[in-house]
Amino acid sequence: MKLETTSLQAFLAARPVLRAWFMLSKEETLSQQVAEKTLKLLSSWANSLTEFKPQAIYTLGSLVYLDGAQFGAKSDVDLIVVLPEIPDALERVQWLEGFLKCKVNLEDELGKLLRKDRKELICSVVAVTPLEIYADLHKDGAHGFFSNNQFFDLITRKSIKGLPGAGSSLIAERLVGECVRQAQKWRNTFLAVNALGDPRVLPFDDANDAAPKPIMRHAAMVQRLEDEGDDNPGAEYDVDIGADRITVLLNERRKSLPELTRRFASRRKGRMAPEPLSSTDQLTMIELIFDAAIQVEAKSASPPAQDAPALNGMHSTVFFAQRFADAFPGVRGVVWFDDPNEIKQRLEVLLAAPLEFKDATPLWWTRGNSNLTISTFSDLGKCYLINYDELAITKVAAVNNKSYKYNFVYIEVGPLEPTGLYDSTPSRIVEVEKGEGPFTYYSEEYAIVDGKHLVTRSVYDDGSAVIGGKLQSIKGRAELRGRYVTKYNFIIAAGGASLLDQSYDSELEEHMEAMLKGEDHLKEIAEEIVRLPTGRF
Repeated sequence: MKLETTSLQAFLAARPVLRAWFMLSKEETLSQQVAEKTLKLLSSWANSLTEFKPQAIYTLGSLVYLDGAQFGAKSDVDLIVVLPEIPDALERVQWLEGFLKCKVNLEDELGKLLRKDRKELICSVVAVTPLEIYADLHKDGAHGFFSNNQFFDLITRKSIKGLPGAGSSLIAERLVGECVRQAQKWRNTFLAVNALGDPRVLPFDDANDAAPKPIMRHAAMVQRLEDEGDDNPGAEYDVDIGADRITVLLNERRKSLPELTRRFASRRKGRMAPEPLSSTDQLTMIELIFDAAIQVEAKSASPPAQDAPALNGMHSTVFFAQRFADAFPGVRGVVWFDDPNEIKQRLEVLLAAPLEFKDATPLWWTRGNSNLTISTFSDLGKCYLINYDELAITKVAAVNNKSYKYNFVYIEVGPLEPTGLYDSTPSRIVEVEKGEGPFTYYSEEYAIVDGKHLVTRSVYDDGSAVIGGKLQSIKGRAELRGRYVTKYNFIIAAGGASLLDQSYDSELEEHMEAMLKGEDHLKEIAEEIVRLPTGRF
């Protein structure tokens, strides 16, 4: 028996739950229709890029999740574009400049389809080399991004779990990985133009710096790598060292880049009037840094054991909240701990094995612009070992902040005795204590051979040492270490915590520097991070 329209309306009005379900189903259907039209447009666009010969173009996120049921007016479009094999930085820049015009056209077409303002940025493009996929390195540090996500191939119109080869060739050297991620991040920003072609990377004309600080810091990382770590700890963030390295990189390509070489020289207080660096200039620099970094021989990475447990999709903030509750039961707000026995008990719970899983490494340490996953933790008696850093932890603050998503643990470290391997260490310590040097903390990198012989980082990198008067190989016998010989501090949080949001890096670093000077900024940090988004993992 059919219901009349008025009867159907009365039936729905009398049943709010059923009416809500009906409306939700209708909205989901409309979202899926818009998603399908968007996918059709994207596929047509992807297949038109024959001139650029991309290896693949994928989309992900709400556009393909649940068949687009959650794709709506406020949703954006995420694309992964795999560049063709282009081994040279300058050729990659040329490719990206040409591709940028196609990106503007795509924004225009998407705006018409989705009825959005032309000033609005609709589509985010992450342009990657195959190396970045094989290393499974994402610009924001999202663990397993390329290997664990669901992607839709816009050229073949097929859905796949993980990109081909993702995670097959990991990069073990931290600074190489940082340079690779930064290049990926810069490409993403370079391509972040709307339908009007408005750029996100603006000309750089700061009177105080020769180039943007992130570019100079990553150039300094390259120098650190090329020095085989045998330089002042912290030198990898020294912008002056970075500016010197950029000068060398540009000088090597001066015939191909005469104008950029001249502009950068003018910005380094040369005789010429300083000129701004264009968005292409900045992209060129970061691609040169990318090439220099990947030329450094990286050590083999050891993936988690095959029998390691899996988080099976559990968000890192949930995992961290469970560990936090076990280690700091009853803590609300900010609570400090300075008793050595109490610190030991609580850290052993917070950082208990396993810390690495098949599908994630959920706990991270951060100081803002420097951060990394936490893979191992142990008590050495005189200090603790987190990854390969020796830390004489003196104070811990547990911060339970409004919601489990915003919890974090602040760690303060006292100085350890220098190893005696580096003649420059005593003077560097004095500089830090007087506040006269470029760094607010200092550490030594070294290695322990056979559990007892200490060697410098450069000796470790070379793989041979003179021990007991005999020159011998130390490969497989040496364990890399970092030792903080001044006060130091950092924060432990979930990898997907808002505190690790890239936009907050500089502010967090400023807070950490102030904390080293005795100021308590934990409440400020706690208040600021609730305004930031949590990460995906």
